Amino acid sequence: MLQPWVNPRSEFYWFRRRVPAKYLKFGMPPVIKFSLRTKDRDEAVLRCQEENLRLERTWHDNLVGLPVSELSHLQIYALAGEFYEEMVSTHRDEPGRAVLWEDTLRALEKKKRPLINLLPPGAHLRFAFGDEAREFLKKRRLHLVGERFDSFVRAYVQAKERAAAVLLRNANGDYDEAKEPKEYPKLRLTDPKQTFDVLWSDFCKAKLLSASTRKKWEPYFSALIHRVGTTDMTRVTEQHLVDWRDALLASKLSPVTVKDGYMAAMKSFFGWAQRGLKIPTDPCAKIVVEISDKHETEMRGFTDAEAAVILSAALAPMSELMSAENAAARRWVPWICAYTGARVNEITQMRAADVQMVDGIECIRITPEAGRVKTSIERIVPLHPHLIEQGFLTFARRKKGTTPLFYSVERQRKADRKNPTYTSVGNKLAEWVRNLGIRDHLVAPNHGWRHRFKTEGLKVMDSRILDAIQGHAPQTEGGRYGKVPTVLMHRKIRQYPNYEVVAAARRDGRKNKRQAVQSKQA
Repeated sequence: MLQPWVNPRSEFYWFRRRVPAKYLKFGMPPVIKFSLRTKDRDEAVLRCQEENLRLERTWHDNLVGLPVSELSHLQIYALAGEFYEEMVSTHRDEPGRAVLWEDTLRALEKKKRPLINLLPPGAHLRFAFGDEAREFLKKRRLHLVGERFDSFVRAYVQAKERAAAVLLRNANGDYDEAKEPKEYPKLRLTDPKQTFDVLWSDFCKAKLLSASTRKKWEPYFSALIHRVGTTDMTRVTEQHLVDWRDALLASKLSPVTVKDGYMAAMKSFFGWAQRGLKIPTDPCAKIVVEISDKHETEMRGFTDAEAAVILSAALAPMSELMSAENAAARRWVPWICAYTGARVNEITQMRAADVQMVDGIECIRITPEAGRVKTSIERIVPLHPHLIEQGFLTFARRKKGTTPLFYSVERQRKADRKNPTYTSVGNKLAEWVRNLGIRDHLVAPNHGWRHRFKTEGLKVMDSRILDAIQGHAPQTEGGRYGKVPTVLMHRKIRQYPNYEVVAAARRDGRKNKRQAVQSKQA
C-alpha cells in the first residue's frame, strides 16, 4: 500500500509516486508529488489512497478508455434527473440575483439554436453541449456513444433549462414546490454482477459446464443479447423469451432443437441465477415448447450387421500416414464402446492410469479427472474378456500415468480449447463410421453403441447393473442406495456375448507411404 511521505521542510504529508514506464512516453514526469495538506498521519493515509485511486483511474481512462455504458431510455432520463437535482440543490439556498438566471436561460436558448441550418438538431446539440455533458458522465465513470449519447445530451439540456427556471423562481422568492417539474425517475444502474459475462462465468464454474457445452450454448446467449439489446440479465423478460421462441419456431429450426437446445440453455442459466438470488426473477420459468408426436423420433442402436461392419473395419490394417494415437482410437474405441456401452468421449479421454485392477478384476475407470463425465460421477467398469484377449491391456500399459491413450498432448493445438482434443477424436470416429456406409439418421455413429449395449445387455443382466455399467442415473429412489459390486458387474459382463468378426480389408481413404511417394514422383 502506498504510504504518504513527510516533507521535512514543512512537516506536511505529501503524496509521492513514480510514474510507470508505459505512461512516461506520453510526456509525464518520472515522479508525481504534491502536498496532502495535513499533518495528521491517519488523515494523510486516507488522502494518499484516495489520490492514488484517482490517479490510477485517470491513467486507465486516458490510456484504455472507459467501456461503453449500456443505458436504457429510462436510465438516461434518470441520469439527467441527477444533474437537475445536483444543479438545483447547489443553488437553492442561495440562488443569487434573478437577473443572473434570466441571463442563463437566454444564453441556453441562444446556444440551442444551430448556427448552420444544414446541421440536424441532434448534431448541433452534441456540438454545443457535448463537452459539458461528457464531463458530467465522466465524473460517474459512464461513457455513452452514438444515439445513446445524443439522447442524453437532449435530456441534459432539458434538465439544465428546468433547473435554471426553478432557480429563477427561487431567486424571486418563490419556493412553491407544486410549480416545480415532476420528479425524474430514480437512477438504477446495472449491477456489474448481473451482466451476462459475470453471470456466465459463475454459472460455468458452478455447473461444471464442459467446454463442448459452453461452445454450444454461447451462440444461443449471443443471439438473445443481440435481440434484447442489453447484457443486463435483469432486463430480460418473459415476453422477450416468448417472442424469441416464436421466432425460432418460425425459422427452419426444428421444435426439438428449440426445446432441447435454445430453451434448455435458457432454463438452466436463468433458473440457476434466480435460485442463487443473482437476479430477481426467472423469465424462462413458464416458457414451454410444445412438440407434436409427429416430431418425436426414437434413436436406435446398431443392428448386428452395422456392428459387424464397424468392428471389422476397426480390425483392418491402418494407413501408415495415420498418427499412432488416431490409429489406436480407431482400433480400440469402437470395441470398448461395444463392450461397455460407454459414451464415446468417456473412452477417448481415457489415460493409461485409468486402466487398473480392482478387486482382482481388470477394469477401466471413467472419471471426471480425465475429462467430462455427464453425471460428474466416477465409475469402475470391468473389461470384457474378449477385449483382454485381443491385447487391449498390452496396448494400454505401453503408456504410463496420466498420458492419454488416444491422443497426443504434445500435438494438441491448445489445452484450453473449447472443443477438447478427445472430443475431436470422437468426432473423427463418427465421420469414419459414416464413411463405412452407416448413414441412417436414426442411429448416431458413436452413441449407437450405447443404445445397442442397453438392448443386448437386458438379455443377460437386470437394468440396475446395466445402469451402473453405463453411468445412467438409477430409475428409482431406492436404486440410489447401495452400490453394484464390481464382481457382480464383471460376472454379468462375462455373459455378454462376444462379437465374432474378422478383419476387413483396408478401409481408409488415405494412401500408404509407398503410394504417397509414387504419386509425388509421378
